[in-house]
Parts: sequence; C-alpha cells; structure tokens
Amino acid sequence: MSALVPANGQLDIVVSIMTLVLIIMLLREDVDKNMRSWLMLATGTYSIGVLADILDEVPELDSHWLINSIDNIFMHIGVFLICFCFIKMMTSRRSLINELNNQIDIAHQLEAELSRLVLEDDLTGLQNRRALFRHFDEMAFSHERGVLAYIDIDNFKQVNDTFSHACGDALLVKIAQHLRDTAPAGSQIYRIGGDEFVLLLPSEDTENSQAWLSALYDASETTRDYYQIDLSVGLSPYYPGNLSDPDAILVKADKAM
Repeated sequence: MSALVPANGQLDIVVSIMTLVLIIMLLREDVDKNMRSWLMLATGTYSIGVLADILDEVPELDSHWLINSIDNIFMHIGVFLICFCFIKMMTSRRSLINELNNQIDIAHQLEAELSRLVLEDDLTGLQNRRALFRHFDEMAFSHERGVLAYIDIDNFKQVNDTFSHACGDALLVKIAQHLRDTAPAGSQIYRIGGDEFVLLLPSEDTENSQAWLSALYDASETTRDYYQIDLSVGLSPYYPGNLSDPDAILVKADKAM
C-alpha cells in the first residue's frame, strides 16, 4: 500500500484510493474497448508519477533531474485522467440507467396495451366476454349483488345480408353507445358475442332495472326503426350464491328474453 500512497499530502492519498477503485472497476466490469483504454492510460500515467515519487525518496536518486521533473507532472496528468474516467463512467452509467428506465416504461405500456387488447372488444370499445368472466371472479370475492341484463339484437343477420357487414358493424357501435348512454352509474357493459351484449346492473331493485329498460328502448328507437331490428333483453339476478357460475346466470338471462 505504501507504494501506491505517496506521503506528500492528502490529495495524493485520495487520488491513490481513486486509482485503486478504478483498477478494481477495470478488473470487475465489462467496459467497452474505448473506456478500457482510457482506464489503462489514467492508471498507467498516475503509476509512473507514483513510481517517480518513490524513486525520489532514494538517497542516490533524490537529486536526479529527470525524477524530480516527472513525478508531479505525471501525477497531475494522472489525476486529470482519473477524474475524466470517473466522469465518463458515471455519465455512461447514467445513460444506461435512463435507457433501462425508458425500456421499462415501454414494457409497461406494451403490457397495458396487451391487457386492453385481451379484455376489450376492438369494434365497440366495450369490455369482452373474457373481461366479464374475470369481473365475476372479482365479484365472487367481494360478495356483490345485482342484475345481469342479456341483450340480443333481433334480425341482425338480416342487416348484414340486406345492407352490408359494414352497416352491421355500424349498428353494433350504435347499440353500444345506447348502452353507454343509458347505463346507470356503476354499471359494467360488455359485448360477449356477435350481436350479444351484457350489462351488469349494480342494484337488485326491479324498478331500477325496468327504468333502465325503458330508457334503452327510448334511446334506441330511431336506430331500431332505421335498421328494422329489435332488442330482446333478459334479466337474471346475481348474488354470492351463484357468482361462481356465470355461465348459469347467462343461460338463465337468455331464457328470460
């Protein structure tokens, strides 16, 4: 250690410690070729200065002009290069950390987008059948109650055949919007099939369900007349005793149409 720590001031001690740290980093880290060259130049230059300083302590050499001249020069240059290497490595690390954070943000965005694609109907923007069944799992844990409304578009095939599939898609979007416009607060809306929708009403109150039905039929009257279709709606209650079997609830609502 005495060979690396000259006895001519605190700065030499600090810089010598920095030199040791750089050597350890050089040995431990997988730095690029350019950075490795700078590290070797910095440690080599400072080591020459240290060596000259040590030789200057030898009585036979203490008056040699070359040793007296180069020790401080090389040590000062070494200090500069060591500081440069530290700054360069820290900057490189900061850039790497920023890039990693950016990649993590991108990964989170992709995850959110994939989750949306998995649980959302592309055409209407409503939640899909998979999302409905996932929500039933959540409601089973929280022991929720309410009414499931199963909505089916009558004569939908005729719209596709008479007009076009594009018109059929437009009709689905309109019905989805009518459901959004009339759904009571706290309701969840899903498109679970070609022309099939589900609305989860958070209240078991029959009057609330009937009020929503009336609002839906009033809001969709123009659309139904234009496309010559009708809406069939079946209601089925859900409660802690049947939340674990959403298929049975759907079947019961289908039969109630």
